[in-house]
Amino acid sequence: MGLWTVRWNFDRPSYEPGSIALVNFWLENNGDSYLYLSDLEIAFDFGTYNLEISGTAPPRSTKFLGCAKLQLPKNVVGRRLFAIRHRMSECVANNWIDLGVYQYDKRHFLSVCPKPLYRVFVSRGLTTEDRAIGDTIVGMIKEWGFETVTVGIEVEAPEKLVPDRAKEEIMRSDALIAIATPRHLDALTGLWKTLEWLHGEVGIAFGLNKPLLILRDKRVSLGGLPGYLSELRRVPAIEFDPYDLENLRSALAAIMPGFRDWIETKRRQEFFEGLGRLLAVGILAIGTAAILSGVVGSLLGSSKK
Repeated sequence: MGLWTVRWNFDRPSYEPGSIALVNFWLENNGDSYLYLSDLEIAFDFGTYNLEISGTAPPRSTKFLGCAKLQLPKNVVGRRLFAIRHRMSECVANNWIDLGVYQYDKRHFLSVCPKPLYRVFVSRGLTTEDRAIGDTIVGMIKEWGFETVTVGIEVEAPEKLVPDRAKEEIMRSDALIAIATPRHLDALTGLWKTLEWLHGEVGIAFGLNKPLLILRDKRVSLGGLPGYLSELRRVPAIEFDPYDLENLRSALAAIMPGFRDWIETKRRQEFFEGLGRLLAVGILAIGTAAILSGVVGSLLGSSKK
């Protein structure tokens, strides 16, 4: 019976979007027959890499199979899951037998994070209902290389000092992202209004000429300064469905590279031009295996499926 271990080692613990990852592979033959590995693939949650790596390993030996270069997409961040699959052949009585394709149940992850790390003030609600949505969205924002701060969450302040502390934190931040969730229902319009202090914090950031991004629950009518600025295309407002936040993750993947460029260069017009192109092609249309670090890993296999 063939018995083997496939081993790999990435050259870095984490990568920036758009960078090249190098990964080395070895085949450890723990059995008594020759083995041949081919059709090696790394299947990420964002796409599959077909690697031109193959090799034969004699019994009781370890064979270096080669090094592969993986060009990572520019719009992919966070802990990205991947699985390994390959074809294996075994030499039995001088005949090579195709054992088929092996796809392992274990999932591993590779960390992708933009640099440098920017500091962003997140204007959001503090109630249990708001936190249930806001914490998830903040996790997505952090994946794009942001340190987040909100008065009442990361930063504590006495109630009477909250306005001054919020202004200080906004001034210290590179940008502001507002998460507009429902606060009260307008009896006249039948539309939900958002948090009152969100309007004030957006106003402070706008007055300081900070890059701004509004993430709006689809049930919410912005109104006030945030609504006025979004209508005039001075501030981008991205709609999300609170019951389907994965669509928002996809939208952030499309716009966050441009938002980071806006922070770096303060060139608002270029960001809006890029956002307009994404909207035109529909990119922003928002309509339980064990997970292990995949920097260094190994998988056991045998010819007995």
